[in-house]
Amino acid sequence: MMTDAELLERSRARREEALSIMGALGLMGHWSAHGRPVLVGAVAHDLVWGPDIDLEVYCPALRVEDGFAVLAACSAGAVDGRYRVVGAEYGNFLQEADAALYWRLRILTHGGTEWKVDMWSADEGYSLPRGEHLVTPLRNAMTHEMRLAILRLKALREQGMAPDCLSIDLYRAVITDGVRTADELRAWMDGRALGVLTDWCPAM
Repeated sequence: MMTDAELLERSRARREEALSIMGALGLMGHWSAHGRPVLVGAVAHDLVWGPDIDLEVYCPALRVEDGFAVLAACSAGAVDGRYRVVGAEYGNFLQEADAALYWRLRILTHGGTEWKVDMWSADEGYSLPRGEHLVTPLRNAMTHEMRLAILRLKALREQGMAPDCLSIDLYRAVITDGVRTADELRAWMDGRALGVLTDWCPAM
């Protein structure tokens, strides 16, 4: 089992690499030509464990071709030998629950780690729950002990020793309901509606 210091160091190193990848791709700059990109998810929350980066982009005019332009620019750009774009994906969910366009880049590092960059673009008037609205309340509510609990549960989840769930559900379990162990998380998940869009935020 990893020590607290090891958990924090892995998370710190992963977050540093995530920010390096974003900079090498010019991700925020490419999206800024079409809307307002917002870093969300574990990188924004300083709770990075897996090789994942999440963005939301709010656009004054939502156009499919703009997203493809970003994928093309990121895929064609020089990524300085440390990173290589190995895949790109698109999904149109405008008529489904997410009501947005989905984009993904897969990035292979020189060390052999594959990162995924998940991006959702939506109209700037998007009325469904936004990840950007969680960033500040979550960071304000987070204690050192909560951060360690979340990282440890993410590590156990990666090893198949804790139940799989969306990270926002994991954050809610730890911060709102005091979950600290894999067994407590399993019990907490039982009978709850999970894996859906939610406007949950920790109490201020």
